[in-house]
Amino acid sequence: MSTRMPYKSRHREQILSVLQQNEGEHMTAGQILDQLRTDGVSIGVATIYRQLDRLVEEGAVNKYIVDAVTGACYEFKGEHGGESGYVHCKCEKCGKLVHLERARIEAAMQSLAGAGDGGFELDCTRTLFYGICRDCRG
Repeated sequence: MSTRMPYKSRHREQILSVLQQNEGEHMTAGQILDQLRTDGVSIGVATIYRQLDRLVEEGAVNKYIVDAVTGACYEFKGEHGGESGYVHCKCEKCGKLVHLERARIEAAMQSLAGAGDGGFELDCTRTLFYGICRDCRG
């Protein structure tokens, strides 16, 4: 994370506003672009990616690589700050991304962090479980 003060441009603030309005949701750069254009903002894709990279570097936004097809998704950190309060689960049938409360897998995380398992600590911002969602199982 950078220690320098963020340069606050109009586009940076507009992108951050879209992410804040969709707090708890994962958005691609394309979805952010669509929202901004719907709101009447004239902005290029390169500017969006550049500003998103800066927001991630500053620690205001999380970046997730869900898979090679979907590309990167971005999420405003909001209340949970730098630490993700959940783990991501992706449905292999419909592609839906579901949040699994981190507390629900805390025992497994503690076991992994123990000396017996090599002291491995999960990075929940990059952890993805695959399976079938409730709707697709129904």
